Amino acid sequence: MTSLARLAPSPVWSFRPDGSVRDLAAPDPLEIDFFAMANGLSKLARFSGSNPGIAYSVAQHSVMGAEAAFKETGDATLAALFLLHDGEEHLLGDKSSPAQALLVGTLVAHTTQSSAVAADYAWDKIKYKWREAGFMAACLGIPGRDTWSAIEDYDRRMLNAEMLALFGLAARAQQVPVNNSAPLKLKGGIRPWAAMKAEERFVEAAHRFIGEDRVIEQRAIHAAHVALNP
Repeated sequence: MTSLARLAPSPVWSFRPDGSVRDLAAPDPLEIDFFAMANGLSKLARFSGSNPGIAYSVAQHSVMGAEAAFKETGDATLAALFLLHDGEEHLLGDKSSPAQALLVGTLVAHTTQSSAVAADYAWDKIKYKWREAGFMAACLGIPGRDTWSAIEDYDRRMLNAEMLALFGLAARAQQVPVNNSAPLKLKGGIRPWAAMKAEERFVEAAHRFIGEDRVIEQRAIHAAHVALNP
């Protein structure tokens, strides 16, 4: 399993669940454990946790979107790619779209346009390279342009459905453009799950769309990697 090019010359250390550390500057499929991904994403709140009640997690977003994609297309690979499309956030955190826009706007106001563009590009590159590591760990390959377009459209359709379900009709003004305006074929309504349920459902979806054998094999590969690189 091939690692990806380094993002930065010096290591950037981040904890693994067992207390050892990984280098975030070196995206690597060997660092991916889908069980750890499920656990991490189940505790990350979309919308910065600003919806009423319990947090709506990145894990739930990923699972419900993957199930909708499969129900509409019957394409298990597309569903698996959607399930993992925010997978890098269990390592990097979830920087919300408003926070990212604020960062870019502040850089434009106080530095230069080129600095803002560079910062935006760097963050996107960091996310995409770790996202690619997740896709490679699942043996899905890197999506082509048409597949990326489909993933992004499902992401926007999920966003629109989530805003209405979590914040009510006042959120309609914030709806984003989509290619497919049909209502998503969701498996149940959008009501936030507790973290444990979101984690369990993510693992179940990974078994279904990626394959239980691949998910378990990847955990073993990751464990061996950690043992050799404490």
